[in-house]
Amino acid sequence: MKSKTKKLSVIAIIGLLLLSLAACSGENKEKSSSQDTKVEATEQTKEDMVIEFGLAPDEDTAAILRKYEPFIDYLEEETGYTIKPYVGADYTAVIQAMDSDHLDAAWFGPSEYVLATDQVKSGVEAFAKAVQTEDSIKYRTSFVVKAGSEYKSMEDLKGKTLAFTDPASTSGHIFGRYSLVEENIVPEEYFENVIYAGSHDAALLSVINDEVDVAAVSSRKIPGFIESGVIEEGDISIIYESVEIPADPLTYRNNLPEEVKTALKDALINNPEKVKEVLSGTEFSHFEEAKDEDYDLVRNAYKVAGLEPEL
Repeated sequence: MKSKTKKLSVIAIIGLLLLSLAACSGENKEKSSSQDTKVEATEQTKEDMVIEFGLAPDEDTAAILRKYEPFIDYLEEETGYTIKPYVGADYTAVIQAMDSDHLDAAWFGPSEYVLATDQVKSGVEAFAKAVQTEDSIKYRTSFVVKAGSEYKSMEDLKGKTLAFTDPASTSGHIFGRYSLVEENIVPEEYFENVIYAGSHDAALLSVINDEVDVAAVSSRKIPGFIESGVIEEGDISIIYESVEIPADPLTYRNNLPEEVKTALKDALINNPEKVKEVLSGTEFSHFEEAKDEDYDLVRNAYKVAGLEPEL
């Protein structure tokens, strides 16, 4: 009887040992599976992260997205993040989107950048600036009139009508107003009417369609508008231009993760030949590092023009 009891005890012990081993094996499998899932999730995190990237709404939205599609594709490929382009209804919308953390980065005009540094609560940092191609037109405000008109200088336009583009536009307003004030011309006093057309192409068309007498637009956009058929060669004449404007800054929010900042900056600065290729449909050739003080001239333009950087 004792022998039989011993046998039963041994069997019970062996059974418990087997159950214990099975449990451990199951736990190990679960741990292994959990670790694999964590590794897989870590590997997917970068791919799944979406970087919302704002583009200046300085012409038709479809044209902007078409022009910068190769640039956006390059950023995706180089950084490993999904890059989602955003074109606001106007410059204010882009700044507000960044202020509400709906945008992570943006290609601003110089005055929009200065405005954003004052308005975006989390802070905005300029990390690169877009350098124009050597054969491109220098970045200025061009005051244009309809070709063949009686207007040959700003003096001829006293009491006439003027179109700026957008209140926050660098070349379509800030530097245009700045240059006029430097010539002792206060637009609202000098012209019979001052309007904001909304974009550079709309301002040009307002001249072509005789809705205004003169428009302030970006000098570097005029060739593209002729090439795309927005206006015809010889439709307009440039009668006055501002001083040269600082290069466009590319920016990101200060509270973005450092690895995202580094990835964006490295993609734009460290591969100039590839960048030149993806920018071939624009007037830009490459990017250089940017500093906030590069835009002190813009701050002075606001001051001289009697404007405050505000939405």
